[in-house]
Amino acid sequence: MRSMSIKSWNYFLIFSALAVVLPAPEKISMQLPYFLLCGLGLIPLAHEAAKLVDELIGKVGDRIGSLLNITLGNILELIIAITALNSGLYNLVVVGIAGSVITNTLLILGISTVIAGRKQLNIELQVHSRALSTNQLLISVTLLSIPSVFFWNALHPLTEGSIKMDNFSTYSTIVAVLILGSYLMSYVLQLGTHRSFFIKPKQKESDHTSGNSISFAKIILILVVITIAMALVSNHLVGALEYSVKGSHLSPLVVGMFVLPIFSAIPEAIVSFRAATKGHMDIAMTSTVESSVQLLQFVLPCLVLIGIPLHNYLHLTFPPQALASLFGAALVVQWLTEANSLNWYKGILLLITYSTLITGAVLL
Repeated sequence: MRSMSIKSWNYFLIFSALAVVLPAPEKISMQLPYFLLCGLGLIPLAHEAAKLVDELIGKVGDRIGSLLNITLGNILELIIAITALNSGLYNLVVVGIAGSVITNTLLILGISTVIAGRKQLNIELQVHSRALSTNQLLISVTLLSIPSVFFWNALHPLTEGSIKMDNFSTYSTIVAVLILGSYLMSYVLQLGTHRSFFIKPKQKESDHTSGNSISFAKIILILVVITIAMALVSNHLVGALEYSVKGSHLSPLVVGMFVLPIFSAIPEAIVSFRAATKGHMDIAMTSTVESSVQLLQFVLPCLVLIGIPLHNYLHLTFPPQALASLFGAALVVQWLTEANSLNWYKGILLLITYSTLITGAVLL
């Protein structure tokens, strides 16, 4: 039965290959079929990536394996965002990051919690990593909102970027350096001075790995190749979806903050759901909350600094709706996890919060 399941996933990889090599069609009528092709192609790649993450965790432990996985994925997100930044699409960059954070922390974490809650009445979380990640999420949203607050008080039009180094660009650069520095210091805490609080002993290989274990270097190499393929397919999928929703009543903010992130987050979702099914909610927390922290404290500040030599200066500001939604998501995650445990009902609350946000964005 297991071999039949593996073969069925291998058949789906045909869609993955087609989604990578086939260019986007020019005819609008073909955009929806192309979108479906990309969606079918992304699922088996994400499934294979999730299995490799299990192998990686079996080699280096839950904490480091999960961190390596989200870092690899977010570096590719950074590369894709640089392309948008170089084209002057400032709004697309900041709204896309906000949408990814909201989707990760509310939708994917909510579903993962419900999945894990089917088998566990009380889902215990690693105390120190949970506290650090949720505090980082809330503090990062606060830090990123401060430049916007000062800018709004100046009564100037709110812009997400500029082609010249104005006062707001300078302020954003300083804040980006501070945020990036604080994020890097968090790894000195986790992997250095307080390592024993964050890194728990490796679990038995049977908990995570298959019988035919492969080397660490080979896992990383294959994971890099699969992640690049997922990035290509995701890029095609998002492009096809943008064409498909053109002409609809959905605003660009709704599409960028809620619709597109649902599909671009499929790889992270499958890793998180797979971990939740096995009762490894700490891995799911890393794939959602800590990935979101990395987007806000590493990817976004890096984009601000990278924009300087490109002469496309990204501002650390969000549209009011996105900023309010980010604060809501950060607060809800902080409140629901502060007891260092989750249950299925808390997962439902996360999903209700997400549903309320997306309903308000569409209808109001």
